[in-house]
Amino acid sequence: MDDSNEPQPLNDDSDSASFEITNVEVECQNGNDHLDLEAICQAKEELERWQKQLDKLEREKSDLICQKLDAIEKKKEAENKLKTEQENNKSNLQKAEQYFKGMIRDKLQKYDKLKVELIQLENELQREQDLCDSLCDKFKFKVKLPQKDMKFVKSKQNVPVDQETDEFLYTKGIYTIIPKMSVLLQNGQALITFEEEQVAHRIQKIGKHHVDLQSEKIQVTARPVMLNSTQHFEIHLDISMKNIKVSDIPDILPEEQMRDKLEISFSKPSLGGGEVENIQYSISSGTAVITFVDKWVARRVTELKEYPLLINGQVHCMLTVESEMNSYLQKFQIFNGVCKRTLLLSDIKSTMEEEELQDKLKIHFQKPSKQGGEVEDINYVPKDKHLLVDLEEDSSEK
Repeated sequence: MDDSNEPQPLNDDSDSASFEITNVEVECQNGNDHLDLEAICQAKEELERWQKQLDKLEREKSDLICQKLDAIEKKKEAENKLKTEQENNKSNLQKAEQYFKGMIRDKLQKYDKLKVELIQLENELQREQDLCDSLCDKFKFKVKLPQKDMKFVKSKQNVPVDQETDEFLYTKGIYTIIPKMSVLLQNGQALITFEEEQVAHRIQKIGKHHVDLQSEKIQVTARPVMLNSTQHFEIHLDISMKNIKVSDIPDILPEEQMRDKLEISFSKPSLGGGEVENIQYSISSGTAVITFVDKWVARRVTELKEYPLLINGQVHCMLTVESEMNSYLQKFQIFNGVCKRTLLLSDIKSTMEEEELQDKLKIHFQKPSKQGGEVEDINYVPKDKHLLVDLEEDSSEK
């Protein structure tokens, strides 16, 4: 078979394909002598088949080109969309960054403001605490009462035991607390007390006084003595004649067993005890309140100060015993006082000896010509010294 019948490579140009087909037909016409009809038909069929295949490939090529163009367009759209999204995300990120920076800045400003407020509140709290401490120091009093010798006697009123009410079961006591009032005298100050209130009032009204000491003349200022806040109150005590308080009870037995041991121990007359009416025992605090049938047993036991605890017939330890008492305040009064007969003399500048200057001041303020009067007492503080003067409550100044 001639080489012209071989399949030729596809060419992108459709006109070239038609040109080859024409040439084949011409060659077929001119070569009738060499080719038989069957070969020509086969070649023609082969040519048609290749032509169909070429058309198919052309269509596929066109489809691929269209798909490529669509893909390029979609790519461009996707790139544009991605670029837009990136720009939007970048813008949103910048906005979010600015927003959070603003929030952080506001939080830092609030933190600084709160820190300043905290410092101010801490300073204010410290001032309040200092004021509270000073007030506590000013108004506090000792909880423990001073030791006093007391003698308890029976009531003159005879009442049968079965008719005794609750008031006969307590020994009542009243303590009247009168605080000590003091004035601190500094260098160049003196306290002068007159016998009459009117004299102190006249001296105070004049204010500045010129005192002739013979060797020198000084000027003295007279002011009222302002006392700190003081408190008067009464402490009322009700001391039980039947109950005692027991402490230092060891935690070695269950509650019920320890209550039984306490009842057995405090019921022994040989140890100073007596018949027990009731026991209130607290295992957590190690204390108990014991009530005796006979009200005089409590007094006898508390005089011992310590009482043995018996366990299995043997002394296990010594317990602390004391009277049960209730205390409460009455007639509590707080007031600021001003001395009516005592004045504070200040701005005293003199080199004179203490006793001599004190006598000179006393003589000066006793003179009626200086609006003075009888001086009851005078206390002077010389240079580089100070003196704490205790004042007693005057019945005329109550």
